[in-house]
Amino acid sequence: MPLPQTESYSHTYIKVTYQCQRIKRGLTRTHISESYVMTYVS
Repeated sequence: MPLPQTESYSHTYIKVTYQCQRIKRGLTRTHISESYVMTYVS
């Protein structure tokens, strides 16, 4: 049973937004730990 166009679109949008947030959070966490290590080492 095919989804209506709007439902499919919103589902894709939610998925993309969620992935972007996850990537941003991962990058932020990596950046924080990197700067912490740099501060700790130097």
